[in-house]
Amino acid sequence: MINLDKKIIIYLGRTPDFREEVKLQDDGDGVPYIKEWNATDKPKPTDEQLNALESEATKLENNAKIDATRRTSYG
Repeated sequence: MINLDKKIIIYLGRTPDFREEVKLQDDGDGVPYIKEWNATDKPKPTDEQLNALESEATKLENNAKIDATRRTSYG
């Protein structure tokens, strides 16, 4: 799942602690997944729920890239 971290941020409506609340893992095949879900404010999402957030996650990722470019360009 591309942009899995961004999909989780959108799903929760906040950025979780990815070391304690939501642990992601990639077994070397390029397909990250949720290894551990400790967020208490919402239940662990299904793949279908996360897939529904694809366009929003892509937009969030693109905005982050633009922001990083502007920070570099304009100090």
